[in-house]
Amino acid sequence: MSAALKLTTQRQFSKAATNYQQHARVQAASSTVLLDHIGARHLGVCLDLGAGPGVNSHALSVRAQQLVSLDLSESMLQCARTLGGDDNHVVCADMDTLPIHSAAIDTVFSNFAMQWSADLAALLCELHRILTANGRAYIAVVSEGSLEEVKAAFATAGVPAINQFIRVGDLTIAAKQAGFKVQWQHQARLLDRFDSAKQALKSLSAIGANSCEHGHRHLSKNQYMQILNYLQGSQPGVGLSYNVAFLELIK
Repeated sequence: MSAALKLTTQRQFSKAATNYQQHARVQAASSTVLLDHIGARHLGVCLDLGAGPGVNSHALSVRAQQLVSLDLSESMLQCARTLGGDDNHVVCADMDTLPIHSAAIDTVFSNFAMQWSADLAALLCELHRILTANGRAYIAVVSEGSLEEVKAAFATAGVPAINQFIRVGDLTIAAKQAGFKVQWQHQARLLDRFDSAKQALKSLSAIGANSCEHGHRHLSKNQYMQILNYLQGSQPGVGLSYNVAFLELIK
């Protein structure tokens, strides 16, 4: 991800902050999978990587000695400041340049965020660095095969609009190369349904997900209508699918 694209990503998530939780239904389903897997495990000093507006802050803080909420968007974090309790430390920073000391974190929790990294393999190495011995990372990453409906719709208008997501096998390999043991791996296809194609596209903006190389802000009216017509088809509703990889990693 280029510096310019990262700035665009930051702006999109900042714009999405106030309405994020209302629209982030798939993200909520994904975090439930992670939190159910964690169960009652004590998390010690826990980093919520890509914390957004703090939708998981309460659930994590009750399991943690201390919670650190980190996100690229200050607007998102403004919503998170009061949700994690008195021990919630909020840090506005880029996940690709983590301002965290080595062996300072017991648990990393990251839901629907790491796919925005400029170098996912390097980020996994950084997570290994900041974790204590036997520390754990619980991550949910959007992987290859996600948003195929939108990708196909944009292709009809001649616009390569969707980011390339990592293959699940490559994600697992990168985690092992970073030094992790893969303790648990799960894959799920999560579907979000909308009443119309227009609503479906708006949902991507509402969660900051249209910060790809050629977002629909650059489309002509004709291209936009082509995309809407393709997505809508002859069905009464529109579904957007996400292929999500879940991992528990142990240092």
